[in-house]
Amino acid sequence: MKNILILGLGNLLMDDDSAGVVIAQELKNEILEDEQLKIVEGGTLGLDLLNYIAWADKLIIVDAIDMGFEPGTVIRAEGQDIDPIFESKLSPHQMGLKDILLAAELIGDRPEEIVLFGIQVESIQMNMTLSEKVKKNMQKLKSKVIEELNISKNFSRG
Repeated sequence: MKNILILGLGNLLMDDDSAGVVIAQELKNEILEDEQLKIVEGGTLGLDLLNYIAWADKLIIVDAIDMGFEPGTVIRAEGQDIDPIFESKLSPHQMGLKDILLAAELIGDRPEEIVLFGIQVESIQMNMTLSEKVKKNMQKLKSKVIEELNISKNFSRG
């Protein structure tokens, strides 16, 4: 069976940038973790996340993005398509994630599968409140993550 890590990234102090951490917090309350599933509120921990990432066969990242889409737009990217998303740095943790994935690859611990679920930000001010457009699509973001998890668990059992 695969080890699956759901990693919520972001900064709780910066409005929409908190989306990934908020989703991880909600999932921790709704889904029972086990030997093959970990849900981590990664926040802005940077290299401290390397051990979690090294453990995972499949990494599901949940994060806020800034790709110029309509605010609240939910996207899915996987594999090497993730790297360009972190080129437009929304906040410092994204550079950290790119570095972590590179470090994991260099030491042979990059997860076999990596999927990113992102939500386009509208505001990244220091107000600690999700914008209405992002808040409106948080359930959609969480549903996509749960759908990916269910697909992964079904395939890993077969």
